[in-house]
Formats: sequence, C-alpha cells, structure tokens
Amino acid sequence: MLALRASTSTRVFARAYSVQAAAPVAAAPTPRPRTLGYLVARSEQGNLPVYTEYRNGRSNRLTVVRKISGDVGALRNDIAQYLADGHIDPLKAPPKVYIRPTSGHVEIKGHWAEEIKEWLAMRGF
Repeated sequence: MLALRASTSTRVFARAYSVQAAAPVAAAPTPRPRTLGYLVARSEQGNLPVYTEYRNGRSNRLTVVRKISGDVGALRNDIAQYLADGHIDPLKAPPKVYIRPTSGHVEIKGHWAEEIKEWLAMRGF
C-alpha cells in the first residue's frame, strides 16, 4: 500500500498562495417610504392574521386583526379612515373599529376580513 502525503513545505506553499473568500456582504434593508408606527406580523404559514369571529349563534360577526406590535391606536385609526372613506360601501355607515383592551387586538364590527387583508397587503404587510 502506497500512501501519498504532501510534505510540510508543500502545504505551507499552497496555504500562502490560497485566496480567502471575501466575507459575504449583507444586503442593506430597503427603507420603507414612511414609518407607520406599527407592524402586523404574518403567521407561521405566511398568512395575514386577520380572522372572523362569530358570536351569539353566528348572528354577530367581528373581524379581528391580531399580531400587532407598535402603535395599535395608529392602526385602528388607519383602518377606520380606510373604511370611512367609502372604499367599501359609500351608502352605509362605516363599521365601528375599536381596540380590545385585554389583548390589544383590533376589532371591526362586521365581516371585513378579505377587505382588511387586501388593505394590509397593499400597504406592504
């Protein structure tokens, strides 16, 4: 059995002329055009955390936005302004939007889950 082994001088020579890989440069995060003061994090599956809750035998529907960090009041005001501007139905009164005090979730009276998901996606969440 013949064993090939590089001599010590060959290893030093090869090491002296080897090129180190450049450290990977992290891409700079793209700045948001304006800071909103709040963040709505997506779920583990990548979905927006907007849900419909049914109460009183499914006669009372609420849309709930969860996983909010930052200024919850600003999100509540933005959603209320969006719904009041007539983007949904200009003939009806806008739905009530409020913050659940125990959990900090934003609740909208009525079934607005799809509209709120589209609005959040439009804003970059």
